[in-house]
Amino acid sequence: MTPSRRSFLLAGTSALALAPLLAACGSDSDSTAPTGGSGSGGASADPDAFPVTITHKYGETTIESAPQRVVCVGLTDQDALLALGIVPVGVTYWFGDEEEQGIYPWAQDALGDAELPELLRDTNGVQVEKIAALQPDLILAQYTGLTEEDYNTLSQLPGAKVVAQSGDFPDYGMPWQDSSRVIGQAVGRSDDMDAIITDVEGQIAQVKTDNPGFAGQTAAIVSSYEGLFLYGTSDPRVVLLTEFGFDVAPLVSESDSPEFGLSVSAERTTDLADVGVTVWYDREADQQVSSLFEQTAAFDEGRYLDFTDDDGDYYTALGFVTPLSIPYVLERYVPQLAAAADGDVATEPPPVES
Repeated sequence: MTPSRRSFLLAGTSALALAPLLAACGSDSDSTAPTGGSGSGGASADPDAFPVTITHKYGETTIESAPQRVVCVGLTDQDALLALGIVPVGVTYWFGDEEEQGIYPWAQDALGDAELPELLRDTNGVQVEKIAALQPDLILAQYTGLTEEDYNTLSQLPGAKVVAQSGDFPDYGMPWQDSSRVIGQAVGRSDDMDAIITDVEGQIAQVKTDNPGFAGQTAAIVSSYEGLFLYGTSDPRVVLLTEFGFDVAPLVSESDSPEFGLSVSAERTTDLADVGVTVWYDREADQQVSSLFEQTAAFDEGRYLDFTDDDGDYYTALGFVTPLSIPYVLERYVPQLAAAADGDVATEPPPVES
């Protein structure tokens, strides 16, 4: 089952801008190998890592010992855990194939033979009773817009420690490195997580080195939702493009709310003509927007990518931006970006592999 287009496009843009309706494998080393069962949060934890106190948007949380049953309220938090070989007992569904229960192809090797986690949904708010039934001793809420009310409610669950998102970034805007480090700290695996982050950052840096043509070009991520929505500079998907070497398009960076993104009328679709590379989500969902874009030089020169849920797990992966999803995305996304960035409509990007 796939979500509505609206539910995917707008998650992760920031709760302050829009309602959060809609944003390779781990290391082969023993330290990041799957532990083989749900709720094995204490496996390989550094005994000297506890107690640990983590500061977040709603105060501080002290974790006294290695967690054994971890629930992920954050929409992508499970990937950082799985990269460490830790299988959560509950994850929150965002979008994609529900039958995969939040463990997508890029994370399945890390899951190994372990039992799939319970699938939670936050469509109507945090499912407190369902979370309580899982008896968590740690609740992670990093890629999320968790409210203070929900934080306080979850904190009252017996034995549960709640680590909310950082107050240093907009909701849904915490960089994947920062959220991953918090998760590593919470489970007593900071050194292992640092090694994973370093490896993935190295892969991203290699993309920038291998594609010098990205430098100095502008890029934008957009969707045809109620006219045109342009993703903001704090969105992890936009940040990833800047890490490749692109500059954020002035349409966004010089707007009144560059962090959170902006909505403009369909008529302004033609403003994308001067953007180096436009990454579209479901462009043809709005025929007026699609038609206007097809009248631009950007369309004529092939300086764009189109993604829809027909792209399957790849479409889902583009929204995750985690230590496990990034390597999976790079081998598909980068060749397509390179084909778009060269400004030659005759350049054929490689086919999408789900």
